Amino acid sequence: MAFQNSTTVKKSTVGQLLEIVLMSIAIGLVTSLLMGGTLIKSVEAYLWNAGYSISIGIPLFLNGFFFEKIASRFIDWIKRPVKSLLTALSMHFVYTSLVIFSVNWFWFILILNQNWDTFWGTNKGTIISEYIIFIIIATIIYAMSFFKSWRVQVQETEKVKSEALALRYKVLQDQINPHFLFNSLNVLGSLIDVDVARAKEFTRELSLFYRDVLHYKDQDIISLKEEIEFVRKYVYLQQIRFGEALQVEIIANEKVEGSVIPLSLQSLVENAIKHNEISQANPLNIVIAISDEFELIVENNLQPKKILEESSHTGLQNLAGRYLFLTGKEMIITKSDNYFRVSLPLIQIENV
Repeated sequence: MAFQNSTTVKKSTVGQLLEIVLMSIAIGLVTSLLMGGTLIKSVEAYLWNAGYSISIGIPLFLNGFFFEKIASRFIDWIKRPVKSLLTALSMHFVYTSLVIFSVNWFWFILILNQNWDTFWGTNKGTIISEYIIFIIIATIIYAMSFFKSWRVQVQETEKVKSEALALRYKVLQDQINPHFLFNSLNVLGSLIDVDVARAKEFTRELSLFYRDVLHYKDQDIISLKEEIEFVRKYVYLQQIRFGEALQVEIIANEKVEGSVIPLSLQSLVENAIKHNEISQANPLNIVIAISDEFELIVENNLQPKKILEESSHTGLQNLAGRYLFLTGKEMIITKSDNYFRVSLPLIQIENV
C-alpha cells in the first residue's frame, strides 16, 4: 500500500510538471506572436524559445508551491487581510524578480554574451510581459489562498458552534444527572434529621445553583466574577457532602478584567471531585488562581479513585476547542505524580 501511494504521488508530480512545461511553452509562443507579430520560423528559434520559456516558467509556477509553505506562518487573509496582501506582494515580487533577472542573465548575457545595454534595449518588452504574467499568476494564487482560508474559517466556525451546543447540553446534563441529584437529596435527607435550619439553607442554595445553571447555559461568555460566584455555590453544596475532606481555596482576583465560558470553572472543579478519592484520611485540596499571564488555573492534589465513574472524556476536549477558538491560545493540562493542573486563557472582549 505504501509503495502504491508513493507511486501515485510520483505520477501526480510528473503530471503536474509536464503541465507546467507545456503551459510555459504555450505562453512563450503566444508572447512571441504578440510581440513579434508572427510565430517562430525556424526549428532553432523554436527550441530556443521553448528552452527559455521552460526555464522561466517552471520557477514562476513553483511560486505557488512555495507560497503555500510560507502562507501558513505569515498569511492570514481573515484577520489581517491588508498586512497579508502586502506581505504576499512583497514576497512574490522579490521571488519573481530574482527568477526573471537570473534566467534572462543566463540566456542573454551568459549564453549570448550580450552586454547590459544591448540586453535591456532588446528585451525590455519581454521582461515587462513576464511581470504581467506574474501579476496574473499571483492573482490566481491569492484568490485560491483566500477562498481556502475562508472555507476553513467557515468550517471551524460551524465546528465550534456544534461543540458549543454539545458542551452546553453536556454541562446541563452533568449538573442535573441522577448521581448529582441523588447525592444532593441524600445530603438533604440527612440534614433534615439533624439540623432543620441548615437543611433549609441547603435547599435554598441547591435551588439557586440550578437556577444559575439554566441561566448560564444559553450564554457564550460571562465575567470572571460571575463564574467565581457560581462556583462558590457549587463548592458549598459539595462541602456539605464531603465536609472538611474537600478544601477549595479561591485566590483569584475577581476584579481582574476577563471573561470565561459559562460553567467552565465549575466543570474543572467537578472533574477534580469526580476522579479523585476524597476522605478525611485523604482530603482533596483544590486551588483556583490567576497566573501572571492572565490564565485561570485550577489545580488539585492527585489521588485517583481506584474505580472511576463512567466518563465520555469529551468535556475537556470541547472546552479546549472553544477556548482556542475564542482566544487563539491553548488550554494547558499539566499532570505529575502529585498534582493535576488545568490552565485556561482568560477571554478578552476584543478577542471575541
